[in-house]
Amino acid sequence: MKKRIFDQLNWLNDEGPFVTLTSPSTFVVSDMTQDRLHFKNLMRSSKDMFVEKYPDLDYEMYENALQSFYEDRTLWQGGALSFIFVVNRNHAKVLKLGIDLEPQVYVDDVPYIIPLIEDVQFLGHFYLLGLNRDSFRIYEISGHEIKEVVLPDDAPTTLEKALGDDLSTSGVAHGSGRGSESYYGGVGTTRDERAVDRTNYFYVVDRFLNDFEDLDSSLPIELMTLPENRSVYLELSKLINLDRNMGILVSPSDFNSKKILNEALDAMHNKTNRTVESLFDMLDRYKAAGRVNSDKTLLKDQAQFGAVHSLLVSKERLDIHDYETNKIVIDVLNAGGDVFILNADRRLGADRMTALLRFKV
Repeated sequence: MKKRIFDQLNWLNDEGPFVTLTSPSTFVVSDMTQDRLHFKNLMRSSKDMFVEKYPDLDYEMYENALQSFYEDRTLWQGGALSFIFVVNRNHAKVLKLGIDLEPQVYVDDVPYIIPLIEDVQFLGHFYLLGLNRDSFRIYEISGHEIKEVVLPDDAPTTLEKALGDDLSTSGVAHGSGRGSESYYGGVGTTRDERAVDRTNYFYVVDRFLNDFEDLDSSLPIELMTLPENRSVYLELSKLINLDRNMGILVSPSDFNSKKILNEALDAMHNKTNRTVESLFDMLDRYKAAGRVNSDKTLLKDQAQFGAVHSLLVSKERLDIHDYETNKIVIDVLNAGGDVFILNADRRLGADRMTALLRFKV
């Protein structure tokens, strides 16, 4: 989990102070002015909080970074359920999230990262590769919204475009791929021609996606295809952000966006349920072994010296002003542990937060 988060913001452990703002997005272009007005109010609040907490530090660089986000009108045209803005003295970045967030301001020595954990955990924002044996499309999904990624005209969206018309009986293409550079290279001829063509085509698609700079490399790519295609593609793919754990084992067939979104949401829902069930099973095992702790005072030290294997936090506990929980979360991740945000459950203890410990302490 830490890798996924730090792939998006690799400077989260830099020296603070940090200003973190969360803001909902309406998805409605006509409401863009209202979204920006809310953000402007958050900017004012962040300045007041910063000056009060760090009176000897200059806020100007933070203000300039947030002002540039405010003035970027393309940012406010949708594509996310919420935004999170993270700024320190040297860096500033906005991330689009697929979860609902209230407008909030957080000013501290460390950034507020709990929304990032929720987004990663529940696959709030990701790409979906819809792959047939002879065609593909790629979509960006955020929350319950889907949009097809616009590809260049010479993208290998079909087998014919990728391999050209000059296929030999061995499956080796003599035509060129994208532009003057061929994405296609022949492979062995020991399988039937259709199988060879499929494998060759998947190589082309994978190389194209690896080279396509418009894709955000920090977002996972989920694969939607038939089981027989999935096994072939996973074996050859070099996409570093391809999720090899969750499979949407149906054909995208006619690339109907509504059907694709429904299948993706169903797969995410099933995966989340399996994950939650597995976590509570693990909680039961750790309890039986005497390796759990729900005492926040003890947990602060355990998080720092690496005793926490997994931290389970109830959503009802989350509060933007609970700086202590956020710090514990960061310490757990930095020590190699995992953090999971779960719906309210009495099994998480009176403090609504339970740590599964690597060893008895």
